[in-house]
Order: sequence, then C-alpha cells, then structure tokens
Amino acid sequence: MRHPKHVTFAGFAVAVALMAAVLACNAAGGSQPDSQATIQAVYATITAQAGALPTATAQTIPTAEPTTGPTTDVTLFPDDVRTGNGTNLSISVCPQAITIDAVSADWGEVERFALSNNTYGSGAWSDAADLSGYARLCWSESALYLFVEVSDDQHVQTESGGSAWKGDEVELLFDGDLAGDFYYDTWDDDDTQLGLSPGDFGSLLPSAMHFHPSVAPAEDVRLAARQTGAGGNYWLEAEIRWRALRVTPQAERTYGLCVALSDNDSPGEAIQQSMVSHCTRLAVFNPTTWITVELSP
Repeated sequence: MRHPKHVTFAGFAVAVALMAAVLACNAAGGSQPDSQATIQAVYATITAQAGALPTATAQTIPTAEPTTGPTTDVTLFPDDVRTGNGTNLSISVCPQAITIDAVSADWGEVERFALSNNTYGSGAWSDAADLSGYARLCWSESALYLFVEVSDDQHVQTESGGSAWKGDEVELLFDGDLAGDFYYDTWDDDDTQLGLSPGDFGSLLPSAMHFHPSVAPAEDVRLAARQTGAGGNYWLEAEIRWRALRVTPQAERTYGLCVALSDNDSPGEAIQQSMVSHCTRLAVFNPTTWITVELSP
C-alpha cells in the first residue's frame, strides 16, 4: 500500500471529524446504532484522499504449480517445459533389450545428440578435439539407458568413489519433479547427480557414484566402458534403474535432465579442468539450467 507524504487540509478536517465522532460515542457512554457506520464512512474518505490502493483479490493457485517462487508474476510454459537451455528431447522406448557392454549394436535408430558446449573451465578447454561427444537415451519400465561416445585427446582417471569427478567421466543430472519445483534455482532431494566413471581401462574398473542428494555408490546402476580409437576416446553404456532416480516413469511426463562430460588432461593430478554438455548454460547445482525431456509412449 502507498503511504502519503503529507496530509492535505481536507484530510486534516476529516480526521478531526473522525475524532469528534469517536468522542461523541464515548460521551454517550457507548456506540449508538449508527455511530459505527459513521466511523467507517470517515475512514473510507481518509483512505480515498490518501491515495491508497484497493485491496488485492486473492487468486487460487493450481496445485500443479509451486506454492512459492519468484516475486514477479510468471506463467508456466505448456506442460512445464523449460526453454533457453538447449534442445529439449523426447526419449523413446528402447527398441529392444539393451545389453550393457559398451557396444551400440542394440540401440537401433535411437538418435544421438551432441555434447559440444563448454560449460565449465573455458580456459582449460580448447576445442572439440580436446573434449566432446555424442549421447543417446532410451527407456523401459525398469530403467533409463544411456550410451555415450567420448572424443578426448587424453584419458586421465586415477580416482574412484566420491572423488571420481576429478578425472574423466560422464555425469547425468536428473530432476524427478520438474513441475513441483519449476522455479527453484537450487537443487533439492528430488534432483540427482550421477557420476559414471569409465575407470582407467586397466586396474581401475568402471564405477557409478551418487554425488547428489548424497554421496554413495550407485548400486542401482550397471555400467560398461571401453577404449575406442586413439588418444583418450571411449564409449560408455549405463543402465540406470528408475529407483536410482527415485521416480516411477510415466509416458508423456516431463523431467529435467543434462548429460555432461568431465575432463582431466593432467596425468598424475586429480582435478576437474573442464566440462562439456548439450545443455548450453549448464550450472550443475541449478536445475533451471537443465533441459526438459519427455518420455515418449
């Protein structure tokens, strides 16, 4: 409500009239039948002269929208679809049973999408030859499947467990309640960060870790990786059971998602130097920067 910076003579006169009305009521030993109406009329006049705004009418918020969010008026996009973070995806049902062996023969015509946007460590990332890749996704009632083809000039992974992110690995970010926290720019317990390490193609085996909402081995993820070609190129395939993402899949439902590649080009040093993704403005801790995916029937 706006508050007046000064009171006009007319406003002062009305205020005096209000005081007189109140005194008259007290002098009479109580409120007369029409005294309350008189006081309300005087208050109405003072409010109008002070330039007060009318009382806002409460609006009912649909239960599908968050009950808290930004202070400005915002309209949801149809079906809670985020825009501006990269190309949104429709994830098809897997064409057949997927064998987790880091071989793409059973993926059929599932389309690839490029992982080529540098989203972290711009000073350490030079070009697509330094780090880039392609990814594919499909789903079944039991799991989300991921196949990634990585182009890397040098493979460095000496870490495992909770520090595997300090070496070459694949990361999957998943928002299991896109509609429920559409406006929240900090992740919460329905958001998942998985680290999928290919290992070092020697003694250090492929492994999967939960980094968020807690740090723990991802026991509901099966993983395979193999080196391909020269340099640090590799393929990685994963079966991610839906319980690892804490959701029951529903066809035509939307979720938040990003796939990213983490890079370390310093042998003997455990450090994350850069990342690339299909999400154009990825901030790992901020689900509003992730794309929207829909599970196609």
